[in-house]
Parts: sequence; structure tokens; C-alpha cells
Amino acid sequence: MDRDVFIDFGLGFDDSAARRVRRYVREVVLGLGLRGDSSCVDTEPRAGAYIALDGRLTDFPDHDVALLWDELSGWSAAVEDRIGELVEIARLDGDPRPSPAEVVRWVRGLLHRERADDRSNRDFTAFVPSPRGTSSQ
Repeated sequence: MDRDVFIDFGLGFDDSAARRVRRYVREVVLGLGLRGDSSCVDTEPRAGAYIALDGRLTDFPDHDVALLWDELSGWSAAVEDRIGELVEIARLDGDPRPSPAEVVRWVRGLLHRERADDRSNRDFTAFVPSPRGTSSQ
């Protein structure tokens, strides 16, 4: 084997975009008061993130809640259905990359919102019904 062969794997590789995405998501995670141990960032094929949230949504008290981000479509909130699939239940309109403070305000609003009267925009087809007990409403 020729020892004079030079392979440059790093030439032309710039990970600054990936670092910016990680920094952006980290600012959202910290703004929400989370540690980030239940979150992940993907940078390929396009940037996106998953952040598990503490707490439950009033409309989905039996489902885990996650915050999702995609560099093209922006932020959304999703709940896990009974088989573990994520179902989007809310979307932050506007810029796909709003300030972390705006994302934090939006998420806090979701977590503290009263039960929605209009459920027409919800995709309940993916949810397997859970047994219902007697409730006082």
C-alpha cells in the first residue's frame, strides 16, 4: 500500500449550519426550562428537531406531548397516539424559524390553554380510544 496517498475527508466540509441549528434548538429547550435529554436534532437531509415536553395538553390528558421543528414548515406540537405515532395538533404560523422566545410563549400558551370547543381541526383517526371512566365536567 502506498503510504503517500492523502485522503482529505474534511476539505470543503462546513458544519456551521448544523451548529446554528443545534444552538437555535438548544435556546428553545432552555427557554422551556428543559434539560434537553429528551430531545434530538437532525441536520440531514434537512434540519429538524424533536423535543419531548413536560406536562399534558388539556384536550389530550392521556397523551405525551412533543414539540417538532422542520426548517421548511416550522414548529408544531404533536401528541403520541396509542400506538406511538405522532399526530400534529397545533402549528405555530409564520416564519419557520421564529425567535426562541416566540416559540416558548407559544408552547406555554398551548400548555395552559383551556379545553378547545372546536375539535374539527383535530385528526382523531389515529387515536385508539382509551377506556373512559365517569368524569365530572
